Amino acid sequence: MAIIPLVADIAHFNPVNFSELKQAGFVGVIHKARQGVAVGDPKYAARMAAAKNAGLRWGAYDFATHDDVAANVAAFLAYARLDDADSAWLDFEDNAHSQMTGEQAYEFLDRVAQKRGRACGIYGGNRIREQVKPHAAKWIDMAAVAPLWQCRYIGSQPADNAELFRRVPPIPPWTSNFLLQYTGDGVGPRPHSAPGLQNGADLNAFNGAAAELAAAWSGALRAAAA
Repeated sequence: MAIIPLVADIAHFNPVNFSELKQAGFVGVIHKARQGVAVGDPKYAARMAAAKNAGLRWGAYDFATHDDVAANVAAFLAYARLDDADSAWLDFEDNAHSQMTGEQAYEFLDRVAQKRGRACGIYGGNRIREQVKPHAAKWIDMAAVAPLWQCRYIGSQPADNAELFRRVPPIPPWTSNFLLQYTGDGVGPRPHSAPGLQNGADLNAFNGAAAELAAAWSGALRAAAA
């Protein structure tokens, strides 16, 4: 047994072969769309078409900035051009040049969900722990619908996905991890690479079958439960 990655997250600087990823059993790709209001990933549109043509699920993320949230969300959704089968994510991590606050993160998630009619997920680790108030009612409600994609590179080798998820608890107020980015830049448990990606790629695990991930991918089920 071993950790089986099902999702790759990439940006324009990561080489990728979508057909090889699909053949290797990957379910989806989450690609950088924007970094706030000013910066759009130049390879986003072409790669979205290529990934979907290969039969992969598609997701887009916005790298968090301190920009006006309404303008940020408008720019993100216009650039990402997501359909109902796609997923949307906020990459909420440290940004020394333009630091998004916890209140801005909440507003981003809420605005995207309202615009799309389905949940927007959040990615991160220490920034979520530092900025999200786990006992605040609004965050408890948000965590009930917005999937958590946690980044955590542990120093030991789990036997499989189930053990990995047991070893990495969710960040309160979330009660479960939807995805775990368990390795990046060659750090963390193995495997550190997959067909169609460079060695040291960002790889993500799901605690379930590929069909279950595909069914939950868009966030529609979570949004309907709110």
